[in-house]
Amino acid sequence: MTPSSDLSRWDDVRVFLSVAREGSFTLAARTLGTDQSTVSRRIAALEDELGGPLFERTPRGPVPTELGARLREDAERIEAEVHRFADAALGHEREVRGRVRIATTEGVALHFVVPRVLPALREAYPELELELITSDRAVDLAAREADVALRFFRTTRGDLVGRKVARLRTGVLATKALAKRARRRDPSSLAWIATEIDGVATPEAAWLAQHVRTPPVLRCSSYEVQVAAIRAGLGVGLAPLALRHAYPELTTIEGLPAGPTLELHVVTRRAIRTLPRIVAVIDALVQHLATIDR
Repeated sequence: MTPSSDLSRWDDVRVFLSVAREGSFTLAARTLGTDQSTVSRRIAALEDELGGPLFERTPRGPVPTELGARLREDAERIEAEVHRFADAALGHEREVRGRVRIATTEGVALHFVVPRVLPALREAYPELELELITSDRAVDLAAREADVALRFFRTTRGDLVGRKVARLRTGVLATKALAKRARRRDPSSLAWIATEIDGVATPEAAWLAQHVRTPPVLRCSSYEVQVAAIRAGLGVGLAPLALRHAYPELTTIEGLPAGPTLELHVVTRRAIRTLPRIVAVIDALVQHLATIDR
């Protein structure tokens, strides 16, 4: 079978890229907002049109064939051009209106963005449509998974621009009753509650490895669950000191080493950074988050 000469459907290329990046039809379907059977069907149709398999179906998931690996680079170039075209089309905007997708962690959204930023932003720009995407995974802004991201690391890619928004000091938090009993004790003698994210090396984990010789009594895959466990008096944990404002029952423990300071950065794509709605959102984030550690 020879490849068709009218291969021009961008959606099929988008599906192919999603499967290649996620390594799973199911995860690709979730990213694309569709179902697994649709993704499998689209890939099969694309393979039929190209005249060869793009993925080898294995028990561990789809693995790109030689053809799939060769075409991925071209597909990513097509994606970049489509995104550039879409960004250029947005350049005519003059008013602060339309949708802005903000990606950040659940904790930053819950404790800082929602109470501190969104009320003022909604009041100032009622025609703005906001979407919060919360995950500990860093979204791919270049692939347009979000428009603006708040993240705890600097961006190094040339197609992205960012600036530091705030510094968050961390410390060992506990309920006031537990903190009184734990004062000036050896850190390794305390009941630790830790958050561990697969594949992510965090400053908090490095601090625990340096100062604590005993394993945690509770490991969590969510920072919010960790905070809930600390508030329940199950143990102590390393967390942003700013949480004491949200939860007055929490306090720091005297005599323990200071935790690492986290830097919060706001990032967007260079091509859309001057759009009125993007400028409005970034300005609001910078203005209202600058003092979260005070």
